[in-house]
Amino acid sequence: MQLKRLLLLLPWLVQNPGVSAQDAASEFGVTREQIERDLNLLIVCGLPGGQHGDLIDIQFWADDDAEPGARVRADGSIHVLDPQTLARPMALGTDEAVSLLIGLSLLKELPGGIDRDLIDQVVAKLQDVAGDSAASVSTIQIAAPSREQSEHVQQVLGDALMRGRRVRMTYLVPTRDEVTERTVEPQQVVLTHGHVYLRAWCLLAGGERTFRVDRILDADVLDDPVDPEHTGEHHPPGEALTSGRVFSGGDDLPLVTIDVTAAGRWIAEYAPVESVNDLEAGGLRIDVRVADDRWIERLVLQAGGAATVVAPREISERLATRTGEALEAYR
Repeated sequence: MQLKRLLLLLPWLVQNPGVSAQDAASEFGVTREQIERDLNLLIVCGLPGGQHGDLIDIQFWADDDAEPGARVRADGSIHVLDPQTLARPMALGTDEAVSLLIGLSLLKELPGGIDRDLIDQVVAKLQDVAGDSAASVSTIQIAAPSREQSEHVQQVLGDALMRGRRVRMTYLVPTRDEVTERTVEPQQVVLTHGHVYLRAWCLLAGGERTFRVDRILDADVLDDPVDPEHTGEHHPPGEALTSGRVFSGGDDLPLVTIDVTAAGRWIAEYAPVESVNDLEAGGLRIDVRVADDRWIERLVLQAGGAATVVAPREISERLATRTGEALEAYR
């Protein structure tokens, strides 16, 4: 609470020069003694370096001979001589406002249990607080399926999640360039990296799988209830997530070992990690469960040299061949 008050107190003092400690105490709902402690703390804060010209400079004692660094009473008028970078109340920057508003726009596209009216209220308040920083958001085109295109699928998934029912769906598998028909038991809806995913138990694959919602071409709710053994204690029916890890797998899936440099540590937060061990220079050795070899190949290639498959050997060799072919194409 003190940090929040300090960040508000200094700009207020700049805008209200000459106030007393009692005036400030009344404004912030604290005692005069607390304001004195705040002022004594502020005058030893500032920019890196800690030299005289780097510190916040406030005159608040009546005795001109008082030592600025000493614990003194605020018995004079308060004047901020140098607020450093805190002359105005903190506000959202353009990047922060845009990120929040885009994130809320994507959140509205999540199926199941989403209060879109509440999101609209939050967006309106955020736009009001952000001011000019939010003006550019209206010109940004968000690369996400329109609500009209995915409305049916969203309604189906939302209904199935809330009622704990199976879903029959038509799904595009881009890695094989084929359309499959499958029945799934929905567990969670997850928003991450700008895409909405469905985590579900797939009866066709016989295990837990993750599907991108914009690749579900059609879907229908079935009367069959989901199998409680397939939901898992961490994924109760009806639960929807706004962010988090997408991919996960069971013990029946093949294990792949990857070494990553410091630049590739993000993979440990993105992939279905079984174990993580530190390597030199900030690197990691990661074990992951993989349902499709082509997925892990794309992930390693996306890392751009920051990741190397250690085992199994066949994946490592296949990746080396693909990398060589890609390099040859640029010659």
